Amino acid sequence: MAEVATTASLSPQPPRRQVTRWIAAFGFLAIFLGMTVAAVPWLFSTNVLRNEIIAQIRRMTGLIAISQGHAVFVVLPQPHISIDNIRFADPSGALRIDAAYLKGYLRVAALLQGRLEIASATLGEPEMVINLDGHPMPSDSAIGRAANAKSSSPQATSADEARLGVVSLVDGSARLTSSLGDGDLWIDAINVTLDWRKLGAAANLTGTARFRGQSADIAAIVDHPTDLMRGEQSALSLKVNGPALSLSAEGNLASAPKAQSTGRIFASAPSLRKLVETGGYFVELPAPFQDFALTSDASIGASGASFSNLRLQLDGNAYEGALAVMMGQAKPILSGTLATSDLSLRPFLANLSPALGRDGQWSHDAFDLDEENFADVDLRVSAARLALPGIELEDAAFSLMNQKQRLDIALIEARAYQGSVKGRASFAKTGAGLAMHGSAVFSGVDAAGVWPNSIESWKVEGALTAAGNVESTGANMSELMRNLNGHAQIALERGQIGGINLDQALRWIDTRPLGLADDIRYGGTGFDELGFSLRIAKGVAEIEDGRMRGRNLALGFGGSIDIGERALNVHATATTAGGEVKPGAERPKFSFDLAGSFDDLALIPDARSLIRQSGAAAPLFSSAPDGVKPTSSVEAH
Repeated sequence: MAEVATTASLSPQPPRRQVTRWIAAFGFLAIFLGMTVAAVPWLFSTNVLRNEIIAQIRRMTGLIAISQGHAVFVVLPQPHISIDNIRFADPSGALRIDAAYLKGYLRVAALLQGRLEIASATLGEPEMVINLDGHPMPSDSAIGRAANAKSSSPQATSADEARLGVVSLVDGSARLTSSLGDGDLWIDAINVTLDWRKLGAAANLTGTARFRGQSADIAAIVDHPTDLMRGEQSALSLKVNGPALSLSAEGNLASAPKAQSTGRIFASAPSLRKLVETGGYFVELPAPFQDFALTSDASIGASGASFSNLRLQLDGNAYEGALAVMMGQAKPILSGTLATSDLSLRPFLANLSPALGRDGQWSHDAFDLDEENFADVDLRVSAARLALPGIELEDAAFSLMNQKQRLDIALIEARAYQGSVKGRASFAKTGAGLAMHGSAVFSGVDAAGVWPNSIESWKVEGALTAAGNVESTGANMSELMRNLNGHAQIALERGQIGGINLDQALRWIDTRPLGLADDIRYGGTGFDELGFSLRIAKGVAEIEDGRMRGRNLALGFGGSIDIGERALNVHATATTAGGEVKPGAERPKFSFDLAGSFDDLALIPDARSLIRQSGAAAPLFSSAPDGVKPTSSVEAH
């Protein structure tokens, strides 16, 4: 008994793991045999196989499939059907797909019941032609019935239960046509997967595609596609990521009465110019438009788009506000209101041709007036700091309107160098070239802040108050300056002229007149008030009523500014002011000219009068003959 018990207790038992393996092996064999038996009707009939798949695609999508290529059924490793050279088309002709092959992967449960039911499909090298104006889903298909069912009806609930699947496109291309566009759009290198397993479920699209040479990763989710087909709306998520554009959008998409998308968008691009060109718009933009970034609430439709709560970065400038883009009859219309803390206009001036030629004179290069504006513009902009070449403004507000070949710019208000500035300018294309009208008002502006940097030997300081109007027409900058007409009134208070010391000249003119030419170029001349008028005709500004008064001197001046030739010719005479003059004596007087080009002004003392002041040289000059008047200079008054 004891031995029997001992022998029985030592008998080997099959391990649990080995039993599990045997069960799995028998299960797999049973499934394989079941699929083989179920698939027998299709293993030996290519026509039956092809016709069954074609009929199923027709029931689901309404697309008619035609194929004369080879068709095979493969059981392992995953049951699928492969059909070569297949075409899909809807009866209306809105959609056509020519694919090198179709692989339809089958549901195992349906196959065991002797039915072919596609769970997913792959189209190889599909070439698609899509008419965006058409309606490619017939009403007798599962998708068509779902689209035609009334929302929240029993028919809609039933239609939404229809099973679809997963479709992958490999190395595909698409040609998009529309009666609204100027031409067809091509998309290639399409490698995407659409996961839409049930009509009432969400549809997910992921993959990559290439448009006009620019590749991008794409991910999109539509929560309720059937609601869109019924003219309602659905939540939408979209992401596009590529070298040319990064885009993320979250919101809602509505299909009726017109397609409209609303939500929050985030977009960035290294170059907005290149992005616009990728979209097929080869137009002249007013700036480089680099380093683009946008965050905004957006409403986008077929007729335009609006952006609110906007944050925009472009060319190093950052804006906040609202913008709208509407499709006009000939071109888009851009309008909006923007605010920024720091705005540089230098990028907007970068594309302009140089005002001066290589010879230092106004350029003779013709204005390019044939370029079409990229859009009609109506913008209002405010900037805490506004930087232009040679001048900076604070708390500036300006408007910009560009339409019908006319550009209007209005500086509504701005602070500048302890004062204020206002102005307007308009430019229009005419038969004679570019027509220009401008006006400006300066109030209490420190003249040193707006003094041209090109004039280094002279500098004027003081509180500037000025007003003027100009107009001109020309085919190039030289003509525009030479045809300039207008007028201006200029006044300065409590300032100084740097580069000439007239006080010293008047003190020393009696004792060392011949040494003044060099001595007076150091220091400056202070004044209490300075004023003159400009009357501009044909590019030449005549200086009228020129006067300056200081505590110890008075100055009268006149002459002309040849704007067309960029030259100055001013005659001036300074005398002492205040104090008593002995009977029969004259006040000290110093006359000089300020002449030369804008880039090389020269102070030229009146040598004849200085020599007369020298006692040793005075006898060399005799009185003027009778009837001959001496050359007059502008006297102080």
